[in-house]
Amino acid sequence: MTLKTQQRFKSESGLAYFKTGAGSPIVLIHGVGLRAEAWLNQVPVLSEHHTVYAIDMPGHGESDLLANTAAGLDEYVDLIATWIQTEIKEPVIMMGHSMGSMIALNFAARYSDICCGVAALNSVYRRSLQAKQAVRQRALDLIENPDLGNVTTPILRWFDVNPKGFEKQMADLCEQWLLAAPAKGYARAYQIFSQNDGPKDEALASLEMPAIFITGDGDANSSGDMSKRMAALCPDGDYAVIEHSRHMVQMTHPDEINPLLVKFVKQCCIKIRNQL
Repeated sequence: MTLKTQQRFKSESGLAYFKTGAGSPIVLIHGVGLRAEAWLNQVPVLSEHHTVYAIDMPGHGESDLLANTAAGLDEYVDLIATWIQTEIKEPVIMMGHSMGSMIALNFAARYSDICCGVAALNSVYRRSLQAKQAVRQRALDLIENPDLGNVTTPILRWFDVNPKGFEKQMADLCEQWLLAAPAKGYARAYQIFSQNDGPKDEALASLEMPAIFITGDGDANSSGDMSKRMAALCPDGDYAVIEHSRHMVQMTHPDEINPLLVKFVKQCCIKIRNQL
């Protein structure tokens, strides 16, 4: 399957994004190796009543690589926060997938004055020792072999072993994006992803806003138990586990994901109105 690339805007800081719709803003952040179009199945629904901004993570898609080679998660978040403050200029509902969820949760905790809700899809929290070793080895392999010639391994982790029909179309799209991903941007982001083990408990406890954690029941590295534990630490947290799905749940299961996100957005908007 081939998907038309959306026309991008680009901020002075080098962050590329596309936007559509009208209304209060929602920001979407994809995972490592992908691009803004990873939210292709959510954008039409969410933009019915909101302005949706889908960004290319730094070093991905058309976004510039951060000049600071030692940049970590905080620097990725700071760049996005500055873009929101200068170009959107109002609080946002933040949604992230995989590493994008790490960014979204970090943003919600550190920039709570401009975040009115956070949705974290397929997010990690306190990996097992075996999982830590595996993800760090993958990060090391990418640093040492940045040509990204073999994308079979992530596709096998993210989708069914033999995807068919709609899931096969989504897997083919991801494979195209991985093959086209800028090698340095992918490797740097994956290194940061491997070094972070989910938000601190006190950060989750500080979230005075609606928060939802969603994952697939077949995603061993971002399990339902992880989502449940994170939600329990949030003052206004909820979680959902989508049956018969794996890591790319927003792409493969939009019929289950989209109603959850629409309901969540309405919850955020109601809370905002009640605070006025």
